[in-house]
Amino acid sequence: MTNDLTGVWFGEYAYPVGEAPVAFIANIDERDGVIAGRVDEPNTFAMPDANRLFAHLSGIRDNGLVALTKTYDGTGGATHAVSYTGEINPAGDTIEGIWRTRGWSGRFSMTRPDLSGDLARETADALET
Repeated sequence: MTNDLTGVWFGEYAYPVGEAPVAFIANIDERDGVIAGRVDEPNTFAMPDANRLFAHLSGIRDNGLVALTKTYDGTGGATHAVSYTGEINPAGDTIEGIWRTRGWSGRFSMTRPDLSGDLARETADALET
């Protein structure tokens, strides 16, 4: 795998105590170390009328480190930002680190499966809708 982070990533973030980890899907586009993308996750904290939450992702990659900001798009009333800092493994298919927001923090991990051809395009297209 390449260290370019472009692609579909499956991840989860954990709360510091007592809550189950939250799974998410991120569609990332990286150009010259600048990261943009979109995140889709189940609603675990916002208004109950929204089943899923969506966020914009922005950040940078510098060698084996990433700094990301996930900003919720308002679905379910969620509009806050979450900072993620992490380390990319040498194969370029896993990122692990810490998230922080409003006095909370916890661990996160993301894995990029080896999707090829039509399956990768279908997964990316589904995230864009």
